Order: sequence, then structure tokens, then C-alpha cells
Amino acid sequence: MTRTLSVRKTPAIDAALAEIIRVTDAETATEAVARALNLYTAWLKLKPGTTVVATSHTRRKTT
Repeated sequence: MTRTLSVRKTPAIDAALAEIIRVTDAETATEAVARALNLYTAWLKLKPGTTVVATSHTRRKTT
């Protein structure tokens, strides 16, 4: 099933998307949005009271 997602283009949205792409390895806006939707779907499936632990990794800037 394919659905269209429409987002109003604003400077704030552009800045947020640029930041997401910068800190992830997403190569396109579509890929960044797909990853965000997958993460949100997983979040919605959690049972109330679930403990969530966030971890991170260090990325070395190459340029």
C-alpha cells in the first residue's frame, strides 16, 4: 500500500530535516522520513510503563 505524505515546506521543517540527515546516514529526505516513521511506529507499539533506554554512538566527522 502506498500513501502520500504531504508536509508544508517551511524554513523550520527544512532546518529540522537537514539536521536529521546530517546526524544520520540517511541520504535523502525520503529515507529520513521513512526512518522516522518506522521509529514512531515502534514507539506506538510499546506497552505503557515500558522502560526505554536511549544509546548513542560516536561518529567521526570525515570532512
